[in-house]
Amino acid sequence: MSDAPIATGTTNTTPNSLQVGTTDRLWKPWKISEEGITFIKEWEKFSPKMYDHDGAAAGNATIGYGYLVHTGPINGSASEAPFVAGISKERAIELLKISLTESEKLINKKVVVPLYQHEYDALVDFIYNLRNHGIPLLNLVNTGSYSDITKKLKEYNKAQGKPIQGLTNRRNSEANLFDNGNYDASH
Repeated sequence: MSDAPIATGTTNTTPNSLQVGTTDRLWKPWKISEEGITFIKEWEKFSPKMYDHDGAAAGNATIGYGYLVHTGPINGSASEAPFVAGISKERAIELLKISLTESEKLINKKVVVPLYQHEYDALVDFIYNLRNHGIPLLNLVNTGSYSDITKKLKEYNKAQGKPIQGLTNRRNSEANLFDNGNYDASH
């Protein structure tokens, strides 16, 4: 971490004053930690075979640690061909890391305030799970109201309009990670 200030500026009360601000939070580009990847793996659970009971109304073809093969149920489409025989845990980890780059790019693009590593990792899990549906939370992150983020995060616990215990547990775990740096994904 650098000791360089993240901001300097003059106050409007003393024209020749200089205020310097520093933070222990990290600045871009952020990259998910190994602890963050492990956290996500615990929530997604490994499936060597494709499934489409992912919580979406119609289901989405998914494999490994939540890797989205395509939207919609399993239907024999060409995108399913590489996964018909199933995959190993090693391949599932590769696919997870590939998938996480989308979430990471989105957060690095949308978030304009510094974050601790554990805050970033919690946001990556959240966005990986919700995809673009989680963008409103990133807008709240940009206000710098870090204490309000977990309250809002916990509101994303519904599927098809109904609270789901598994999502409630995941959001609580993400909130604990965001607030306290606790990578406990037990549920």
